[in-house]
Amino acid sequence: MLPKPDQINQIIVLLNIYHGRRKPSEIAKDMDITLQGVIYHIKNLQKEGFIDNENRITKKGFDFLYRQLSDMREFITSNIKDLDSVMIWEAIAAEDINSGSTVYLRMKGGYLYAYLSGDGARGRAVNGAKAGGLLGITDLSGMIDVNIGRLSIVVIPDELNDEVEEKLKDIMAKVPSDLRAAIGEAGYVALRNVGVEPDIEYAPLAAAFEACVRGQNVMVVTSRRRLHYSMAEIPQLENRYNPVKANILELS
Repeated sequence: MLPKPDQINQIIVLLNIYHGRRKPSEIAKDMDITLQGVIYHIKNLQKEGFIDNENRITKKGFDFLYRQLSDMREFITSNIKDLDSVMIWEAIAAEDINSGSTVYLRMKGGYLYAYLSGDGARGRAVNGAKAGGLLGITDLSGMIDVNIGRLSIVVIPDELNDEVEEKLKDIMAKVPSDLRAAIGEAGYVALRNVGVEPDIEYAPLAAAFEACVRGQNVMVVTSRRRLHYSMAEIPQLENRYNPVKANILELS
């Protein structure tokens, strides 16, 4: 059972106090409510004996907090399981699969494939499909094993010449990649000049991060000039696609 709305605010105030915030102004800022609202809840918590006069959590308050959070965890966990059971995920049939079959899920080439045998993550096919066809999967359980790919951003000088292209060839040989991406005209021309047709040309950074979380190693080629405009985007993408991290390699 979930706590009542007023108790939820009490729980959040108690959590703040438990984590060392005792000043009402600090708690108000964290909760984004008025100072008067926090003071109101603190007075009620003191009245209930959950905190003392110095705004320190008591044993009674700790027991209340633990019990309420445990109840919330059970409520959330059970409902997430219910939602997971009816959600339908997309997968590619690795072989002919009938509707209702138990399937085992593995990543291959950056895409999720379903097999009739295996271990680890599994689910149930909601439709039938021939090998290579699209399956809907529900009742998922277990963890899908995904090896996070490496993202290398190769920064070339703004002016291209034979020496730069030789260095690019050398670094491409040393840092193998499954996919190559070009940022802007300089990246595109540099790759073409060393005999490589870019796999990714548009929205390359976002696509590169997406490919890495699907297990692909990606090399992005860009000029110093164009990288300057992407520097603010990289930390945002690293946060969104955690644990992928951009490894910047600059050609001198």
